[in-house]
Formats: sequence, structure tokens, C-alpha cells
Amino acid sequence: MFEEIKQANFLWIFVAMGCGILAHVSRALRWNLLLKPIGYTANNWNAFYAVMIGYFSNNLVPRLGEVTRCAALAKTDKIPIEKLIGTVFIERVVDLIITLIVTLFIFISQFELLNGFLIDSIYPMINGGSGKSSSLIYIILGTLLVLAFATYILRNKIKKLTLYKKITTISKGFMDGIKSILQLQNPFLFIAHSIFIWAMYFAMAYFTFFSYQPTAEFGYQAGLIVLFLGTIAVILPIPGGIGVYHKLVGMGLVLFGVTEAEGLTYATISHASQMIMIFVVGLISMVLISRKLSKKQQDIELL
Repeated sequence: MFEEIKQANFLWIFVAMGCGILAHVSRALRWNLLLKPIGYTANNWNAFYAVMIGYFSNNLVPRLGEVTRCAALAKTDKIPIEKLIGTVFIERVVDLIITLIVTLFIFISQFELLNGFLIDSIYPMINGGSGKSSSLIYIILGTLLVLAFATYILRNKIKKLTLYKKITTISKGFMDGIKSILQLQNPFLFIAHSIFIWAMYFAMAYFTFFSYQPTAEFGYQAGLIVLFLGTIAVILPIPGGIGVYHKLVGMGLVLFGVTEAEGLTYATISHASQMIMIFVVGLISMVLISRKLSKKQQDIELL
């Protein structure tokens, strides 16, 4: 695999990386659209740095990035973190809706390919599982019901706690952030950014095909399959979808005439190039934000 990767056309890999960066820039601009209705406007560069720091963190600990990106922007632009978390929450809801729409479109348009893939490849992998997981679900549901009942019984005492009052204040700011979606000044621009982000995700997969000889002739259908399988891998609570992305994409590309080993090589090139981009740009973003905060502190001390 390493020998094949050395023969890859890195020009197309850099083009795919560029598409990834454009998607993150668009995400930062879209985030700013959600901040304006609640009375805040972030510096676009700071928003981009925060987004990249978030992606950097997500590839270390799943879902940590949602908190770190808010913490970063809260420090640079003096926006209450609970309001930022509210906007990120609604952003994720919008992303989930778009993900479902895109997934449904891909599944319907590529039904025969995906149906065969699920029956021949995925089903045999999971068919050997036991039913033990169902008992765990019942335990979790039972625990949640007990906690809900205890909270209801002790509700008056809980309301007097300082922690409850603090949570109430944070929740109010969180809800203000969520309400921003209903007060967008330019909803069409928000939708345009959302479409552009997914177009860039597709472009990342598509342009990477040209970097590797066995996949160089693949068309948009293969790109849609990679987008579909890659989305499933990234949604799972695994840092960066490592392993799952490689397995699913590698197996999926077999449908288009390559061997699973060649599919795995493509998946490795695609995944590694995006991870490198995120880590490099993420680290640069950390340095730049750190410098901005240091300069602000120095200015305050001079005053």
C-alpha cells in the first residue's frame, strides 16, 4: 500500500484538501449567520479558527469539538459560551436533517448498488451478533425512568439548589442560541452555505479518485457511494471514523471493479489527506488564536 501511495498524484490530493478547507470556511461563515439574530457578530477569521480547532478536537475525542470551538470563539470575541453552544446545537440539527436528505437521495439514486452492498457485505458482518445488546438497552431505559421519577419527587428541593439556578441561566442562553434559526436575516444564504458544504464533501471524495490510478476513471456514482459510506463512518462515535471509514469505503468501491485492497488504499489516501489537513490547519489555528489572546492581554496590561 505504501508503495502505491507513493505513486499517487498529489496535485489532486491537494485539490481535495482545498475543497475540505473551503467547506470549513463556509461552515464558519454559516455559523456567523446564526450569531447575528442573537445580537453578536464574530470575526470571520476567528470563527474559522474555532471551527478548525473543533474538528481537530473531534479527531481526538468524538464530540469534544463542539465544546472547544465554542470555548475558542468565546475567548476571542467575548460571546457567552452558552449562546454559542445553542447555535452549534441548532447547526448540528440542520446538519442532521441535510445528512438524512442527502443519504436518502443517494440511497434511492444508487439503490441497486447499495442494496447489493448491504446484502453481500454488511449483513454477513453483523449477522453473527448476539442479542445481549438488547438487555443493555432495557437497563439504560430503566435507569432513566428511575432518575426521572426521583427528579419529579424532589423537584421543589432541587429548585432551591445553587447548581439548579446556574443550570437555568445556562439553559436560557442555550435556548437563545437555538432560537437564532427562527430569526435568520438571510435564510437563503444559510441554505446556500449548507448546500456548498455538502458539495465540497462530495468534491473531496471525487477529486481524490484522480490521485490513484485504479480509481482514476470513476465517476459521480462512485463519489456518491463514498460520500454515503463516509458519512456513516464519521457519524459513529469513533475519532475521525478511523478504521470504519477505511473498511466501509474499501468494501464499497469493490462494486466499481477494484479489489478490496485497492479500495482500502484509496480510502487510506482520502482519509489521511483530510486528517493531515485538519491537524495542520487546526494547529495553525490554535497558534493564531493563542497569539491574538496574548496580544489582547498585553494591550490590557499596558492600559
